[in-house]
Amino acid sequence: MKAYKCKNIRNIALAGHNASGKTTLAEALLAKSGALSKIGKVSEGSSVCDHEPEEIKRKISLSTSMAYMEWREHKINMLDTPGQFDFIGGMSEGMRAAETVIITVSARDGVQIGTIKAYNEAFKQRKAIMFVVTKSDEEDADFGKALAGLKEHFGNSVCDFSDKEAVSELAAETDEELMNAFLDAGELTGDQLIRGVTLGLVNGGLTPVVSVPSGEPEEVGVLLDLIVDTFPSPCTGRGEPLNTEAGGDFLQYNDEGQFSGFVFKTIADPFVGKMSFVKVITGSLNSKTEPINRRTGEIEKFGKMLIVRGKKQEEIGEVCAGDIVTLTKLDAVTNDSLCGSAAVAKSAESDFAAILFPAACFFRAINVKGKGDEAKISGALKRFLEEDKVLSYVNNTETRQRVIGGLGDQHLDVVVNKLKSKFGVEVELSEPIIAYRETIRKKVTGVEGKHKKQSGGAGQFGVVTMDFEPHYEDDIVFEEKVVGGSVPKQFFPAVEKGLRESTMHGALAGYPVVRIKATLTDGKYHPVDSKEVAFIQAAKQAFKAGMKNASPCLLEPILSMKITVGNNNTGDIMGVVNKRRGAVLGTVSVGNNMTQIDAEMPQAETTDFALVLLQMTKGLGHFTQEFTRYEPLPPNLEADVIANAPAVAVD
Repeated sequence: MKAYKCKNIRNIALAGHNASGKTTLAEALLAKSGALSKIGKVSEGSSVCDHEPEEIKRKISLSTSMAYMEWREHKINMLDTPGQFDFIGGMSEGMRAAETVIITVSARDGVQIGTIKAYNEAFKQRKAIMFVVTKSDEEDADFGKALAGLKEHFGNSVCDFSDKEAVSELAAETDEELMNAFLDAGELTGDQLIRGVTLGLVNGGLTPVVSVPSGEPEEVGVLLDLIVDTFPSPCTGRGEPLNTEAGGDFLQYNDEGQFSGFVFKTIADPFVGKMSFVKVITGSLNSKTEPINRRTGEIEKFGKMLIVRGKKQEEIGEVCAGDIVTLTKLDAVTNDSLCGSAAVAKSAESDFAAILFPAACFFRAINVKGKGDEAKISGALKRFLEEDKVLSYVNNTETRQRVIGGLGDQHLDVVVNKLKSKFGVEVELSEPIIAYRETIRKKVTGVEGKHKKQSGGAGQFGVVTMDFEPHYEDDIVFEEKVVGGSVPKQFFPAVEKGLRESTMHGALAGYPVVRIKATLTDGKYHPVDSKEVAFIQAAKQAFKAGMKNASPCLLEPILSMKITVGNNNTGDIMGVVNKRRGAVLGTVSVGNNMTQIDAEMPQAETTDFALVLLQMTKGLGHFTQEFTRYEPLPPNLEADVIANAPAVAVD
């Protein structure tokens, strides 16, 4: 394929609610353009964009898929993004590479949660937006009702593209010159209308609605013409967002000058290897280019330059600004900026803003079934983390668990299945162990610890007398108030060491002990038999006795949460927070009929909160969470926690 110049490139992302017709529309566009000889179907597992085995099995898109086509001497790069909420991270990366987002809406179902989420993401990324109403030939479908719903939800910029008068009025409002022409002539010429529509798409003043009733190829010729004629090219769009402190700055695409590019997607395949999807921002990229990774400062070597259509790949020799290329064997990762020279790498105009992915909020411990697979899983998960920037993974040394995080149970289920099919590793998921802590409620004084051992020759002897009391620091504080040298100073560090080793496992359930002040007040020693090891053991004995008599209790981790929901769900979600022993700290309106609830909740009450929120808000709600502090566990819950304390806490 020849290298297309920036002005002849169109990058579009398809988004919308699950099963609203995105992939069917993609197939129709590819078939009409001549890129396909036969249209595939999602239900049969034959579509170009849903080609992964897991996608074929589940009959849904799990990640953004790339396909290109040619139409009227233009190259159209199409990114088919997932509509299922657990995989919405793919929508974020797919939209980033596009100038225009086409949001599909079923004429039967109208505006759904996925429609709103897609629009909000496109609006946040400041993309041009078009709605395509699908399935209007189905029973109970109503294009007029769907159009009315779009106008109600998204405002006066929404306009039926077949209503030429309304389109002309909105197009005229995008530019003073066009408005004057419209007022003078009462209409716009064809070229003026195209210019006004393009301006309206870029600045958000015009959001066209087009009908594609059954998704057949013969219906999308007009849409392909609209994409070529009115959709902004990379060099007429808003540009690529820069990573500036204030935000809102963009670098314009340009065929001239030094190469710069942005890695917006990574595929880590155990057989093909690593594949990096790169959008060229300035200049051009060819096989002789040695790009510099701005993050690492290192020269990047790559294997092949490919353009892809689903799972099919074709080598290409050069790509220009605005185009998308897939590079193999690149060390760079998603969100890396690439530059053509060291000078460009130091420029602020080569530091592109990172894609903001949703944070993982559903966590499970991942346990390997086969003993021989322990060594495989870390490498396999590393590849998944490169590919899916929503996933999180922690090897928790305290609980001795590998903990993986995603957006929901389906998200993690796909990871489990891919681990088996791609890497031959079988795993199972379970609820993560909660990292409780132990402390004391009251002060005890004069607690003695004694260690005496005689086995021929020099023995071991050490006695300490200590006070223990609650403290505010999440640690143990050690002081000494020994009078008269009953414990020589050289043994103070040994006493502290014994105490700190003792805090690793508390008296109640074996959890680490915090918030204690220990004071050494007295003791005894022997000039020959006293050694460090004796005072370490004496301190441990004192700590054990002191904990039992100081009213020990459990502390549980509290998480700070920011929960964003629709205004109509706010009261219900606040009720859930309260029922789960949480506290609502406040609410704030965040626009688009959404409210952010600031809350705190015990970690033990959040393990399934992502699923509950998904169900109650029908997928619209989302949240972030982070550890904030430990608080005493209610006494009525202690017995159950102690009874179910994992072996890791008490071994």
